[in-house]
Amino acid sequence: MLGKLLKYDFRAMWKQFSMIWLAALVIALINRFTLPFNRQGGLGTENELLAVITISVFIGVMCAMFVVAMVFVLTRFYRGLLGDEGYLMHTLPVKTWQLVFSKLVCAVVVTVVNVLVSFLAMFLMMPINWIEVFDMELWKRLVQGMLRQPDALLYLAEFFLLCVVALSLMVTMVYLSMAIGHLFHRRRVLMSVVAFFALDIAGNLVISLVNELGLLGFLDELAMWGGHTGFWVGITLLLLPAVLMFLASSYLLKHHLNLE
Repeated sequence: MLGKLLKYDFRAMWKQFSMIWLAALVIALINRFTLPFNRQGGLGTENELLAVITISVFIGVMCAMFVVAMVFVLTRFYRGLLGDEGYLMHTLPVKTWQLVFSKLVCAVVVTVVNVLVSFLAMFLMMPINWIEVFDMELWKRLVQGMLRQPDALLYLAEFFLLCVVALSLMVTMVYLSMAIGHLFHRRRVLMSVVAFFALDIAGNLVISLVNELGLLGFLDELAMWGGHTGFWVGITLLLLPAVLMFLASSYLLKHHLNLE
């Protein structure tokens, strides 16, 4: 059933963002031919008006993409689990944590894809010699270089995982804030905002307490044992509060849900 929930959320994500992602890539490709790049790869002075128009449209689409993503993350959780759709979603034969987990995975994926689309769009705008890009000899040397240093791929995977866990922490914090705010009968949005800042303050107090106890120094020493250890220490420190807030959100939705 979790797979069906994920399919439902991903389908909603695709309907919301497919045209925005496509527009960002198409406009970036148009900018590749309208921006007045000179032979040295810098900006020239020809077609300045057209360049200003196309780059302004590109910036607008990129900003809209991330704004829509933020709104999507908030509304999918609020409307789907705390709003009118909640009457249907909470009657499904699934556990509450699965409902929250599906929204969380979709929120993380849409943010990651937005970042990837942004990088790809910037890549398409650059004055690149595509013949060199698709040179098989170049890719062969690149693969051989990575095979000589397999740690590079592991470091890249660990950094990506660290970013995903950090993003999950922020999303679960937002989810828990909305779940707390929904416990009130009036001004739920305002109380959700208050709960978010309260959780942030509580987190800072915990960090200060841990620092006073000298545990941060121990973690710093642990992180210096090796490059990979540092990444996994960071991942663990971010994952623990993310899991706690995920469980707290699931608990509130299961035992204290108020859809009135």
